[in-house]
Amino acid sequence: MSPEALSVYKSLGVHAVIALMLLISVSFSPDPLPAAPSNAPMIEATFIDAQAIADQKRAQAQAEAQARAEEQERERKAQEAAEQKRQKALAERRAREKREAETAERQRQQELKRLAAQKEKERKEREAREKAEAERKKKEAQQKAEMERIMQEQLAQEQAAQQQRRRQQVMTEVERYQALIQQTIKRYLIDDDSYNGKTCRINIRLATTGYVTSIRVLGGDDALCRAAESAVRRAEELPVSDAPDVYEQLKDITLKVEMQ
Repeated sequence: MSPEALSVYKSLGVHAVIALMLLISVSFSPDPLPAAPSNAPMIEATFIDAQAIADQKRAQAQAEAQARAEEQERERKAQEAAEQKRQKALAERRAREKREAETAERQRQQELKRLAAQKEKERKEREAREKAEAERKKKEAQQKAEMERIMQEQLAQEQAAQQQRRRQQVMTEVERYQALIQQTIKRYLIDDDSYNGKTCRINIRLATTGYVTSIRVLGGDDALCRAAESAVRRAEELPVSDAPDVYEQLKDITLKVEMQ
């Protein structure tokens, strides 16, 4: 029920109570006063009735005012209680929203910290992997360089050994062909006892086919040198190796022709 309707009902109740009281006072009034003389004036009775009516109206107005005041007070208190309740609910809602906001902010900060920690962890792990990979590659490069160095040394040693063996082979071949050339020259040399114990040094240049391109006497017994030069010219071609490195040692050769 609204406050206005309640006020109306209370006002009607007050009027009903006043009317009932008037009815009771009339019903139970003492014996009627003796009739006034017929010549008594009617003004006094009329005044008494008007006063009573005025008193009733005043009492009714006071009661209505009191009822309205009480109703207004109740409404004021109800409004005040409602406002307090609203303010309390608003404060609770704001406090709840603040707590929720603070909780959300804490969660957000925690999430940011977690993400930052995770990124930092991933960065450190990535740097560790990169460092380990760099160390591995560096170690592999060092091992590879060391292996290449060892292989180069081994190869150089092998090549040196091969070259040494080849030089020995070449020298052996050169010595062999020098002996063959000596034998060829002596085969074409006219045997004369006067050459015994005498020597002659000659320089011979040969083509790759063994053809004699030039003869030069370097010194020795004149007769033996002339005979040796003549023997070389008669031979025209001397034994020579097909191996290039052996030929290099034979293409410009100095021989000692000696007769015993």
